[in-house]
Amino acid sequence: MLDKVKSWVNNHKLFVPGSRVLAACSGGPDSLALVHMLNRLKDEYGFCLAVAHVNHMFRPEAALEAGFVADFSAGLGLECHVTSINVPAYQEANKMSAEEAGRILRYQYLRQVAASWGGARIATGHHRDDQVETVLINLLRGAGSGGLRGMRPLSGGIVRPFLPVSRSEIEDYCALHKLDPRQDSSNFTADYLRNRVRLNLLPALEADYNPAIREALWRLAVLAGDEHDYILLEAAKLWGTVISDDGSKATINSQALAELHPAMQRECVRLVIEKKRGALTGISFVHVENLINMALLGTVGSQMTLPGGLIARKTYTALEVAVGADCTTGAGPGVDIAPAQVAIPGITRVNGMALSAEIVSMPSARPGRETAAFDLDKLCLPLTLRARRPGDRFRPFGLNGSKKLKEFFIDTKVPEHQRDSVPVISDQQEIIWVAGYRQGEHGRITGNTKKILQLTITKQEEI
Repeated sequence: MLDKVKSWVNNHKLFVPGSRVLAACSGGPDSLALVHMLNRLKDEYGFCLAVAHVNHMFRPEAALEAGFVADFSAGLGLECHVTSINVPAYQEANKMSAEEAGRILRYQYLRQVAASWGGARIATGHHRDDQVETVLINLLRGAGSGGLRGMRPLSGGIVRPFLPVSRSEIEDYCALHKLDPRQDSSNFTADYLRNRVRLNLLPALEADYNPAIREALWRLAVLAGDEHDYILLEAAKLWGTVISDDGSKATINSQALAELHPAMQRECVRLVIEKKRGALTGISFVHVENLINMALLGTVGSQMTLPGGLIARKTYTALEVAVGADCTTGAGPGVDIAPAQVAIPGITRVNGMALSAEIVSMPSARPGRETAAFDLDKLCLPLTLRARRPGDRFRPFGLNGSKKLKEFFIDTKVPEHQRDSVPVISDQQEIIWVAGYRQGEHGRITGNTKKILQLTITKQEEI
């Protein structure tokens, strides 16, 4: 068993010389063998080792188990961190299963200790049979390749040195080294799904369908894991082309997404969700498929609320995903810009924007989305910075005639939920600039222009 574990550790580079490893130990056979073996390996691999134990306060004997783990660790000369957490109370308050509540609070504590100990990696005693059970449970839940790959050797700062070895091999190791593990009585009840899978479903599958079902599920995890990792690597290359992120929101280009294989489409959506949330917890196959359909076929302005406070919104060209209302740009959805007279020269600040006005003999910047230049003498002052109004018409630069501002927004593919937030600058006669989009014909600079008014609009923090 030692050689098998060392081969696994070497192949997956689980331990780094000079690093620290915090072994999670319940006192059962798996974790007790883990602590014992890691203690044998720590000098060879050059890492420091400590132990952590969580009393979940479910069973009367749990306090004795905590003392046993502490004594066992001390016997090996290892520091042991022990805590008691009222998991039943947390479970009741949050209406979740005992398994889920225990896992959440246990890993919170482990990560806290690992972080306080210089960012240690957390080692768990998950083994081959645990992997088989996990894959089968995920299969029953309808998971994709990300779930069918099961637990990874190294993920999220957690290392699993025992994944290649079976439960029976671990029990033999405990017997060989005269370890006396504690037995958790809850492991033998049918109250938990994992227990039912281990005690009832897997034996039935072995007896009636496939005697080698465990080996088959293990192979499935390996194959699904390799394929998922490859797709993930390829999807990551699409950042900056199909996917982008400006900090406030992530954007998936609809046309580029349509050209991808469905497997890559799904991974792009998952990447975006994970980027904005930090995890995929609660995100199902249905969520992902609905987002893909929205990106490719959705109505402009439609939106979907996702678990974890994310909102996805369809624009003319993309799917935007952000926390809460951050899918918007400009002043925000449905937020009218308070009308303000433009200071010339000077800076006018409204709704988180700043409009800078300068009188120059030659523009200092080329006209663009944030900058426009006008013949000052052709304008009828004062200028007003405002939001759109019903009936607004606009004469876009270079276009003969005018059009309704609403039609301009439609032609320019400005999402409807953003239109009230687009700054409009007008003189006393007409709109001269739809800021961020297009300058108007009115006030056009010619060879006879003597004074130029240069307008630049930015976010206030940029001024």
